[in-house]
Amino acid sequence: MRELVVGQFDLMDTLECGQTFSWTREGAGYVNSDIGQAVYVEQRGNILYYDTSEHEVDLQKMFRLNDPLSEIQKQIERDGIMKESIQFAPGLRVISDDFFPCLVSFLCSIRNNIPNIRKFTQSIRREFGPTYSFRGRTYHGFPSPEDLSRATEDHLRALGLDWRANFVVRSTKSILEEDIDAIELSRQSYEEAHMSLKELHGVGDKVADCVCLFSLGFLEAFPIDVWIERVIQNHYGIFTTAGKSYSKKSGAARDYFGEYAGYAQEYLYYYTRTRGQKPIR
Repeated sequence: MRELVVGQFDLMDTLECGQTFSWTREGAGYVNSDIGQAVYVEQRGNILYYDTSEHEVDLQKMFRLNDPLSEIQKQIERDGIMKESIQFAPGLRVISDDFFPCLVSFLCSIRNNIPNIRKFTQSIRREFGPTYSFRGRTYHGFPSPEDLSRATEDHLRALGLDWRANFVVRSTKSILEEDIDAIELSRQSYEEAHMSLKELHGVGDKVADCVCLFSLGFLEAFPIDVWIERVIQNHYGIFTTAGKSYSKKSGAARDYFGEYAGYAQEYLYYYTRTRGQKPIR
């Protein structure tokens, strides 16, 4: 396997914190088959050992290893709960997933839990995605918009997506017809990209923020779900002084934490959801 020396990075915390559904735990490491091939990565100390089914991959980009993590943590560490959250997972970094798998995964996340989201996305891979022979096994990758456009709403409902199937079918159709892609969106401002994503059927504020943060690289995005809502209620009453709508609270969080509000969100989310039951290494 190839090697990459890393600093201030924890593979498990980064991939187990709930921000990605493209990586699956396997043995001592993780596999991602959503990038046009399959890649396996495991961490031993400060070294990432990895292998790919075809060509080289840019782990620096995929794991945002060039983000100035010490600077980010100093900037967002403004209160007690935030300090505790950073100490809980100091090597956690925001992920950089491919756009379409990220979008569909978070459409599947609406009113759903992590095990179900993983089950739904794996079913979509098996039914419509490409396959890769790698490390003695066959892996299913996420389908392209063109491939997933062959899926009917009934077919996706049968996979368990229920009413979310309509969101996936119509959003996929819009992406193909309107030529919406990650490059175009990433060239926009955060506000513009957020609004563009919300034009897709089923994409609301939270899903748009997740895609902005975990795929498009807008580190100021601050997704709010039930866990973050509890944090806001218990620790950040200031976020509601300007109003109690999603946009008001998310905007207040961006004002409070600054350009790296998305990192603050991930630390808070992982800490409050996982403390006391952190996955075993």
